[in-house]
Amino acid sequence: MNLASVLLISGRPTGSFQGSMTLFLVLFSFIALALIGVGVILYQKRKEWIAHSKMTYGKIVEISKRYARDDHSGRFPIYFPIVSYHVNGSEFRREADKGLAKNCEVGQEVPVRYLTENPYEASLNESTIPVLNPTVFFVLGILMLLSSIALSLLHR
Repeated sequence: MNLASVLLISGRPTGSFQGSMTLFLVLFSFIALALIGVGVILYQKRKEWIAHSKMTYGKIVEISKRYARDDHSGRFPIYFPIVSYHVNGSEFRREADKGLAKNCEVGQEVPVRYLTENPYEASLNESTIPVLNPTVFFVLGILMLLSSIALSLLHR
């Protein structure tokens, strides 16, 4: 049996085969552009959410005290304030998405940013928005695109 037939049986190409690198670079570029596209969509959603939101102040009416799963001794509680705020004569209650390490006071005023069409959709901070941050998608997409371009230039 000669060498060519052994290589054909093993499924390996016998000549200089360039298809896998090209396919890899196209796939890499497609994923990079998809990540950048998702980042653009999330950026537009965040911008739209801010444009249709208003600020008000609410009062902390209750505080939920929880512990992290790895805090077996219970020495480091996490506090989740529940805030009551009024919009157009209706009362809404919202629990904080992120816990605080320090204890809050019941009756303390906190800023609330709410969506005018749906006041229940709110954020208990002026700067946080309940839409996913697009920065990670932009950074990963641009890095993948740049590495795809660099690999294609090195491959030539």
